[in-house]
Amino acid sequence: PPPLLSCRSHRLKIGLLLMAGLAVCVCMRTNLNMAVVCMVNTTAYRALLSDTPREVGKEEREGQCSRIEEDGTAKGYNGTLEWTPQMQGSLLTATFYGSIITIAFSGSIADRFGPKRIFAGGCIIYVIVTMATPLLAQHSFNVYFASRVVMGLAEGFTVPCIGSMAGRWFPPAERSTMAGIYTSGNQLGAASSSVISAALCGSPLGWPSIFYLFGALGVIWIISWLVLASNSPSSNRFITESELKFLDSEIRRKEKSKSIPWRHLLQSKPMYACLCCQFAYNFSASLLQAFLPTYFRDELYIPLSMNGIYTTIPFAVQIFMKTFCSFIADTLRKKGILEPTMSAKLFQTICSVGIAISLVSLAFLPSCDRPWIAAICLFCYGIFYSFGIPGYFTALMSIAPQYSGTLTSLTMFAATIANIISPSLASLLMTLKMPYIWKMVFTITGVVNLIGGGIFLLYGDAKVQEWARLDKKTPSAVIAEEKKHSSSEEEKSEQIQVEFSCGSEKSI
Repeated sequence: PPPLLSCRSHRLKIGLLLMAGLAVCVCMRTNLNMAVVCMVNTTAYRALLSDTPREVGKEEREGQCSRIEEDGTAKGYNGTLEWTPQMQGSLLTATFYGSIITIAFSGSIADRFGPKRIFAGGCIIYVIVTMATPLLAQHSFNVYFASRVVMGLAEGFTVPCIGSMAGRWFPPAERSTMAGIYTSGNQLGAASSSVISAALCGSPLGWPSIFYLFGALGVIWIISWLVLASNSPSSNRFITESELKFLDSEIRRKEKSKSIPWRHLLQSKPMYACLCCQFAYNFSASLLQAFLPTYFRDELYIPLSMNGIYTTIPFAVQIFMKTFCSFIADTLRKKGILEPTMSAKLFQTICSVGIAISLVSLAFLPSCDRPWIAAICLFCYGIFYSFGIPGYFTALMSIAPQYSGTLTSLTMFAATIANIISPSLASLLMTLKMPYIWKMVFTITGVVNLIGGGIFLLYGDAKVQEWARLDKKTPSAVIAEEKKHSSSEEEKSEQIQVEFSCGSEKSI
């Protein structure tokens, strides 16, 4: 068969298509985060809220720095839509309300009817809502909000369809590598969306061009996907005979399906530790994706030309660091320096503590005359965020490998709840004009990550749980066998850990 990283490898092309599809979907979902700062007439909504107390410290900060309206950097910030901060926050979280509806059954639908057309259908909904945004946003806020919820319904199918395609196309020995490739679509989408949207906001084309461009990219991807992809290697017309035989022999080596041990699963402390980390992980990620452009505009007075670059920093860093961190963790385990659980706890602790320090620093250190400090804080955040992959995420894929689909659904639910709460909290504080809004928001997010990391340090585990073993025996037989073959069991656990160490990511 052709090597994985070969131009003749069709499974590599499928992986690249998955990466591009994820990137395009992320772009169409997150482009509003940057576009909203140049769509909204900030002067108008400030007038609407003029009877509310001004944020403590605002006058002092405005005295130290020139207002962006005065020094000419407001180009692109002169929108026409009169949306309050609460309305903006509602739009930024609307997709999550939709995804939480479809997330429970999307995986089974993809498995039953095939992920190819389900994924394409979801992307078509993305494209329709995206290209209709300029009309809907100027026509009716409520109608546009409803369209974003519909986009969220399609979003609930994205990750399960990608996971279903990965299980059908990538053999176990290559899944870690391919997961690193196709999940990078998250970072590529978030990073490119910020830079391109900021550039188009300040261009003569204006903010509507953002949605037309990304909608057109979505159409191009849909056509490519429908032509080149298939639900399985056996139904693909472009794959070579040798590659088809290879994939057929490797992927068909599946264990006999077993019923899900719900009682043991729902009583598993390591599982809940992973859920807490996933919640904290998405709590910070969704906040930064949704509100970094607004923070840079309202708090640091960064011009639009630089806003997109600053917003891109944490996501661009993750593209490289998540693979590097996973490689370091795998190397330490292979050499016997760290056993799986110790490795996961070490990397997750670094992740949680590092994120907390970075966010608290972002809350208190930068100012409008020292915005470069924010860039350093976000760079560090991107580094520490990547440590979560060999941390809780590897543990999640290791504690019950044969039930990883069920675990993924549970963590996706926790992630979606965090995606709703975090931006909603920020928009609520902005609406109430609370004192030192951003200090409160970033500090709370840092504390959430510390709590998640602390729970994982106490209850986390990265070894296959007894209730999840494929070769389940009676307790006495298991104890006797473990005493007799302790070294081989440790080797097997380590092998499973390596195989799943870079498993498919949802939120990064």
